[in-house]
Amino acid sequence: MIQCNRDILAAITIACCLGLIGCDETEQTTPLPTERELSASDSFDASIRNNPQDPAVYAARAEFKLSEGDTAGALEDWSLALRADSNYAPAWEMQAEVLYQLRQFEPCLEKLEGCLQRFPDDVACLMRRAEFAIHLNQFEEAFDWLNSALRVDDQLHEAYWMKGRIYETTGALEKAQSSYQTAVEVNPDFFDGFIALGILLASQQNPLAEEYYQSAMELRPQAVEPLYNLAIFLQDSNRHREALNLYERILILDSQNATASFNQGYIHLEYLQSYDSAAYWFSEAIERLPYYHQAFYNRGLARESMGQVQIALEDYTEALRLKPDYTAAAKAKGRALKSNKGS
Repeated sequence: MIQCNRDILAAITIACCLGLIGCDETEQTTPLPTERELSASDSFDASIRNNPQDPAVYAARAEFKLSEGDTAGALEDWSLALRADSNYAPAWEMQAEVLYQLRQFEPCLEKLEGCLQRFPDDVACLMRRAEFAIHLNQFEEAFDWLNSALRVDDQLHEAYWMKGRIYETTGALEKAQSSYQTAVEVNPDFFDGFIALGILLASQQNPLAEEYYQSAMELRPQAVEPLYNLAIFLQDSNRHREALNLYERILILDSQNATASFNQGYIHLEYLQSYDSAAYWFSEAIERLPYYHQAFYNRGLARESMGQVQIALEDYTEALRLKPDYTAAAKAKGRALKSNKGS
């Protein structure tokens, strides 16, 4: 069966500088501090010496360290800020946020609990606590945290968006749509809200999905995500030429996008029966992603459709090398072998 990839996977790597590597006089392995870093460090140190009980000076140095990639140093300085004043809310918030980004979830949760014990109306901690509950599928608890945040500030677009996520997950699609719409009404520049609306409506083949994707594209003209989502929607709506144009635009923005190449091949193969063009685009996908087993399989289908059975057989074989349990490729290879024997 021909397959069309629909997901763009994204991977986010968080780098944390945990210490310095020792060096001697003959080989310097640790970069020397820049003049800017030395000047800023001296300034922060002087402020701390002059105001050792002021948590804000430690927090300021923490922000600087974080901007320089010294995450461990930033966390240490926020701890010093809390030692100076345990009721300094920004330090609780920032420690929780950085620990969350570092995926250190248990200490992050401890910080959030400490924050909310002292500041029950702290919006940042309420929102992050709600997100934790969502990840754990504790939806009623998440609603409680979100409603608490909205009682403090009813213009929190992300709170409405998070409610929409819960409703969508639990199948309450009308409520999900309403929540997402509230999010973009509160903040007309909320990119993720328009994307969420587009995806939700596209899943129902609602033509309004196109409008929401277009709104997201206007907010971020260089973003691939709304272009890709709209291309898939058009493809599913049998508007293949328009979808092809969008995939071409994606390749202008991201020349290494293998999926945009693959999906062009898929349209040419499945809908337009333009097998030569299909083989070309699957080859383009393979050039961008050499272990793309679906592209090898589908290129084999295109070549087999042109009567090029031997090289199609090679594609099926490579697809199986990359994914030995690829049933569709195994069946296609068996078919190609029989065809070769019969010719």
